[in-house]
Amino acid sequence: MRWGIAGYGDIVTRRALPALRALGEEPAALWGRDPHRAARVAERHAVPTSGADPKVLLSDVDAVYVATPVAAHVPLAQTVLAAGLPVLVEKPLAGALATGAALDATGPCAGVAYYRRLAPAVRRLRAELAGWTPERVEVRFRRAFAPGPGDPMRWRTDPAVSGGGVLADAGSHRIDLLLHLFGRPYEMTAHLGGRFPRGAERRADLTLRWRSGSWARCLMEWGEGPPVDRLELAGGGRTVALDPLDAGRLTGLAGAPLLLPPAANPHQPLFADFAAAVASGGTPVCPVAEARLVDDVIAAAERSEAADGAPIRLGS
Repeated sequence: MRWGIAGYGDIVTRRALPALRALGEEPAALWGRDPHRAARVAERHAVPTSGADPKVLLSDVDAVYVATPVAAHVPLAQTVLAAGLPVLVEKPLAGALATGAALDATGPCAGVAYYRRLAPAVRRLRAELAGWTPERVEVRFRRAFAPGPGDPMRWRTDPAVSGGGVLADAGSHRIDLLLHLFGRPYEMTAHLGGRFPRGAERRADLTLRWRSGSWARCLMEWGEGPPVDRLELAGGGRTVALDPLDAGRLTGLAGAPLLLPPAANPHQPLFADFAAAVASGGTPVCPVAEARLVDDVIAAAERSEAADGAPIRLGS
């Protein structure tokens, strides 16, 4: 397939373009708000067409990948879908901006890049849950992130552009995993803190509850200290963990730890899955309708924080 690509950040140059080429897909056009930067990136990575006009994305392509700051995700995806083209959007779909409902999920194939759903260890863990309901789940994430005035990632500190702070950024992947494993929770509480000057939170502490009796505590932070990235499930005398999350080392099953390493470039199986869905008329690993649930949790976290941590209902 020939792909139009919206965005020119690291996720495009270090992950998306190598993944597409490894699969034999063709990056055909690159769009960005700064036409000069778009042209430089396109030339450096041998993408034949570039520009700042969104029409660049829609001409002589079979699908579009959107990897811009979050505020542009939905408007660009709407343009792509209105042109009758499939679209794969980076995560989160909209975060706390909560604009994802504007996308028509009944038209061309539309997905969101929650690639951890495809990790072999996550698939094995999901299979384990077919016969086991954990009582308690813990998600912990910490990584340093303190962009200075000239840092190209500084936009992530402005929720009007990023859709939130650590919860919308790293947290959205981990919230999606919980929804993928357990479904939609019925209630949540949240405390958000350590705000950047523009308003994005550095710390998020969420508790999610399901009708099954399972509950999850999620502690996510951009801060100092050793990096942490852990998913742990406990109940019925068992504790199963992925620690670190992306190492593919699943402990707590019968026997020795199970090693199921993910792809070196997680966007490669993501693009392969999406291309297969487009070709077959099927559903990508994370369709837009499911990605909206992550946005619902992020938006509800802001409402809970505004109400001093009061419970927020998410569904029946």
